[in-house]
Amino acid sequence: MTAVVIGVGNEFRRDDGVGPAVARAPAASGVRAEISDGDPVRLMEAWEGAEVVVIVDAVRCTPALPGRWHRTTLPHTVPAAVEVTDVDFGTSLSPAVAAAVAPLAAAILTELTTKVPDLPNFAATPSFPVP
Repeated sequence: MTAVVIGVGNEFRRDDGVGPAVARAPAASGVRAEISDGDPVRLMEAWEGAEVVVIVDAVRCTPALPGRWHRTTLPHTVPAAVEVTDVDFGTSLSPAVAAAVAPLAAAILTELTTKVPDLPNFAATPSFPVP
């Protein structure tokens, strides 16, 4: 079974770059990762051939708690969203959003190892925290 983590966002709009930042961590562990600007056709091309797809993007909520992340599970798809606060021009994530990257990436690796038995067992990755 194959998997892909797709990070959606614009890395030049500060917190909007959280999707690509999260996608890079599983990629460093050998999981296929793609970076997308969110164009529907490019998204479909990015997950072509994958049996499990994780999509990570920024989201604005009211009331906001920057860095809190949400996830749900659909058949063969795991959408995840990180609440953001600053999407002005710039290349760094706000501190609260940056702090969410590692725990969310670890949670994605944990979930993928249960859904995709062909992936290596990534020990020492925490389960999904309750945000």
